[in-house]
Amino acid sequence: MSHADATPQPFPAHIPPHLVRDFDLWAELTAQGENAYQWAAALHQTTPPIFWIPRLGFLPGTWVPRRAEDLRRILQDPQTFSSVGLTPYSMLLGESWRLAPLEIDPPEHAKYRALLNPLFTPRKVEALEQDIRLLANQLIDEVIAQGRCDFNEAFAKPFPTLIFLTLMGWPLEDRPLFQHWTQTLIKSFDMQTVTDNARAITTWIRQHIAERRANPGDDFTSYLLTSEIDGRPLTDDEMLGINFLIFIAGLDTVTSCLGLFFRHLARHPEQQAQLRANPELIGDAVEELLRSYSIVNMRRTVTCDVQIGDAMMKKGDMVLISTELANLDPEVFDEADKVDFLRSAGAAPHMAFSYGVHRCVGSHLARRELRIALELWLQRLPPFRIADDSTPRFNAFGVFGMEELHLQWDLAGAATEVSSQAVASA
Repeated sequence: MSHADATPQPFPAHIPPHLVRDFDLWAELTAQGENAYQWAAALHQTTPPIFWIPRLGFLPGTWVPRRAEDLRRILQDPQTFSSVGLTPYSMLLGESWRLAPLEIDPPEHAKYRALLNPLFTPRKVEALEQDIRLLANQLIDEVIAQGRCDFNEAFAKPFPTLIFLTLMGWPLEDRPLFQHWTQTLIKSFDMQTVTDNARAITTWIRQHIAERRANPGDDFTSYLLTSEIDGRPLTDDEMLGINFLIFIAGLDTVTSCLGLFFRHLARHPEQQAQLRANPELIGDAVEELLRSYSIVNMRRTVTCDVQIGDAMMKKGDMVLISTELANLDPEVFDEADKVDFLRSAGAAPHMAFSYGVHRCVGSHLARRELRIALELWLQRLPPFRIADDSTPRFNAFGVFGMEELHLQWDLAGAATEVSSQAVASA
């Protein structure tokens, strides 16, 4: 990491040079690979509380607050830090629809959020418990006797995607296409690739909306078609924006978490053993892994000049909301860079699901999927590790996650587990 005066870069005149850091945060994290979160944690020791970087992927420069206190303040003040226009998808297509409710500020935000809340209540998630367990077991059945697997392709992608498509009532047979679109849309550094995939997704959604207008069914899109905002039906742009948001939010986030969680357990056999011996800790482990390996970055636009610490943010400036920096803040978490499954008692709440009015609506479902995945893998498989002939690859563009993760385990232990599980499931 170098200062701007070492490699001169253009930056707005109102930004003090001593607050400029000349690197692309996402590119640097990706380059760090498996050390990405340790590198991010070190930023708390090597950078000012708020600094400015000249680029973020193909996006322009942005302020980067690293303290959880400042990030919570920003997320609690949508009047000053607006969510409008925070994603580039409609702009890249020359259109003007918004990802609702993500890109809508209060008070209008609540009207759109109210449409989604009933779909993700604890009761709704509880009703999916058996489906989630059944699918996880089926996917494990397909790999357990092989002694190894491509974890992303065998489990991390299909598991949450099929559960989500079931919940939404969208066609399960389109799963591979959906996975390809979301992975390339969210995690590509190439603007043309993002544009092409955004166009493909919007085309599919518009066609699906048209089909449901003609033939309503018992699915999410049909539900939206019968819903109202301020006593009127949703517009075509509102239908598109909500469906697009659900599409990308539901088809990638848990996949990314699973890859990071299982990579950690594969690299730390002592903590894997801890959970095998104490399965009652798995719920706490999910929370600690969510904190330690947070995946979501958001942006906000400054609507009026505002001072936070040494940073005078001007109207129109962009601000990066980095959940991983918030959750690695040593002012909030002792030894924040360490993963401790016993931490949860009395610990401060993490921000993995964001904070404030835009807190993740699907957090109950995500937690349930992550917990069940850990429970069943630890019950059914012997200790797993990174495959001998592989190197995990990490991607830190937008939503962080593992690009490649191959796991292996000893077949002797797996055979007994398969037999016992088959009997238990019969």
